[in-house]
Amino acid sequence: MIKREGFIIWPTYFDRTLSRSEGRRVPLPLSSRLPTVEKLSKAAQRLGWYVKVEVAAHPKTHWKKTGRLIVRPDKPLNKQSVIKALAQELLRQETKA
Repeated sequence: MIKREGFIIWPTYFDRTLSRSEGRRVPLPLSSRLPTVEKLSKAAQRLGWYVKVEVAAHPKTHWKKTGRLIVRPDKPLNKQSVIKALAQELLRQETKA
């Protein structure tokens, strides 16, 4: 088993313009128009999680260097719960602005 720092989170998971088969992992009501690594990083920090930003491209869109996050929540969660919590926090951020 590979020991990892946390969960790998791609901005693609939250992109409203993409379909599920193209990599979106949240329902449309929780998705964002322009998710960026910076926005996701701020959302994860607001949740009190460890965050590390890396320059990388999602495998399905290898030509777009969107970056990725390594996220380690403060309590044990599975990856889908982490993605949903980030999506909700990102949505809260966007409605505030």
